[in-house]
Amino acid sequence: MSLKQQGINLDLSHIRAVIFFALARIPMPRTWRTLFIRAAGVNLTGKKYFIARDVQFDSMHPGNITIHNDAHITSGVRLLTHRLDTTNPDRDDIHFIEGHITIGEHAFIGSGTIITGEVSIGRSAIIGAGSVVTKSVGDNEIWAGNPAKFIKMRA
Repeated sequence: MSLKQQGINLDLSHIRAVIFFALARIPMPRTWRTLFIRAAGVNLTGKKYFIARDVQFDSMHPGNITIHNDAHITSGVRLLTHRLDTTNPDRDDIHFIEGHITIGEHAFIGSGTIITGEVSIGRSAIIGAGSVVTKSVGDNEIWAGNPAKFIKMRA
């Protein structure tokens, strides 16, 4: 009996992403970590990043995540490119909406932040620790909270 007949659907790109994300969590120089994150499918533009060891990326759609040059993503951040479709009238089946996450140049994402859905974090924006970001953040804006709300413009 084949795997497909058993109801097991193997998606090799998902398996590849899971493996490379697991390797990226091993203690290593951060320049090496970006190689594994890129190999998993995340779009990294530029050459300089700070991505903490315990950042969790959505392994189902890593290609929907773009991180621009000199972005700082600190400890415990989760980047989820999908969210539950609550508008689906068929309550017997669960559907997800796929989104894209873009983190702009020089952006800073505080520890423990969750970013989900169709979200763009602007250039030089700051997201406070522990925030849940479900809306796009403009350039030079500071957001924090659960759900994240605009606090002020960066000086």
